Amino acid sequence: MKFQELDINNNIKRALDEMGIETPTKIQIKAIPKLLDGGRTHILAQAKTGTGKTLAFAIPITNQISPKERSVQAVVLVPTRELCKQVYSVITNLNKYRKLKTVEVYGGVSIDRQRKEIKAGAQIVIATPGRFMDLYRRRAISLNKVRFVVLDEADRMLDMGFLPDIKYILFDAMKGVSPRLLLFSATMLKQISKIARQFSQGEKLVEINVSKDDITVANCRQYYYKIREPGQKYASFVTLLKMEQPKSSIIFVNTRRWGDKLRKRLIQEKGLNMKFSTLHGDKTQNQRERVLRDFRDEKIDCLIATNVAARGLDIPHVTHIFNFDIPREGPEIYVHRIGRTSRMENEGKAISLVTNDQMKMIREIEKFMQKPIQTLYFSENQQITIKEKSKKKYSSSSETKRKSSSYGGSKRKSSSYGGSKRKSSSYGGSKRKSSSYGGSKKKSSSYGGSKKKSSNYGGSKKKSSNQGGNKKSSPIAIPASD
Repeated sequence: MKFQELDINNNIKRALDEMGIETPTKIQIKAIPKLLDGGRTHILAQAKTGTGKTLAFAIPITNQISPKERSVQAVVLVPTRELCKQVYSVITNLNKYRKLKTVEVYGGVSIDRQRKEIKAGAQIVIATPGRFMDLYRRRAISLNKVRFVVLDEADRMLDMGFLPDIKYILFDAMKGVSPRLLLFSATMLKQISKIARQFSQGEKLVEINVSKDDITVANCRQYYYKIREPGQKYASFVTLLKMEQPKSSIIFVNTRRWGDKLRKRLIQEKGLNMKFSTLHGDKTQNQRERVLRDFRDEKIDCLIATNVAARGLDIPHVTHIFNFDIPREGPEIYVHRIGRTSRMENEGKAISLVTNDQMKMIREIEKFMQKPIQTLYFSENQQITIKEKSKKKYSSSSETKRKSSSYGGSKRKSSSYGGSKRKSSSYGGSKRKSSSYGGSKKKSSSYGGSKKKSSNYGGSKKKSSNQGGNKKSSPIAIPASD
């Protein structure tokens, strides 16, 4: 299918042709025809960054907006100023001949200027939630004629703490207006799908998923380092940093509090010679943008971040991803995290620190990716070594009848992510004495309770290798700079 074959305005076709865009992407093929019908269909789409989702909502919106109606007819909410500018650029180019007035709205600049632009007849408003709320409270924007509301990268907005603003905009500010909701997200969190279902009550909601078609990060070498004792986690991580000497890295943690604490400890370490900064939802938009600008300009060596940096961050020079904490939300978040390296066909490395009771999570991630993660450890001469893992046919990640799962959907009574009837859990709800960095002092695993040393890859107590039937695998030493 070609864009020229679609039933859209000729001025839009002309603009697309000048932009050099001829063939729609998967998300565009699935979403655009459903939005051109002029009905009350709402869209809940799972699509990662770079799939062409901006045009997927921009084309049908600009096609159906009336140029004669000088009032706001579409609102596009985005998490960051950077994305706001990006979406504004795409829609502006698309409207080159339709001449719809588009306004970009974000914090850090004069709100008076933005208010004047909206009152001058804005028809499409692209905004970050915080600034949009400021304008709405000042009665600078009328929503009476809004026909479309878009949530772009909704999962990132939730990570950044915009959920209350989003709920207010959808269910209070737009009450009685009833626009069509177009929600796009790289990961489909329960809160996101709940918002879409609640908003579209009694009307058709079409769900689209093109995110899982390509989940493998081909140029990223993946390893995990198993922490023998939870109390050794921080010291082991410092050793990793000193041996790897990453040129540019992102260190992922699960909470804002631990991110700040980790930074304070790392800047006091001797021998690292690295500049650290943090990025999480507690920082203001201006602070986040300043940190990202410094990281992009290589003034910061290591960025310690929560999942706010797991999606939409495109910085080609990132060489390493460290998962100080394995993501609690599931394998998809892991994939998004490690996708911040190996950009623009560059090679990257991802290293995750895991405790005994988190090994089930590693297995679930491997099944999700259909790809093994190599084991990494320190040799006696303080070089980093890895164990080559045999290739295995992984069962489909859609198997929901399996009795064990670390990330929900399990029939087991025990789970590390909620719904567990067991008293022990590696994440929350546990009565065990846990380490300040998320590890348990107990030796028993909260995932299996088994004292067996057998691996999920063979069930054998032997350290068997896939190469030549040797009883022990030969560690392959690799230099720290690799």
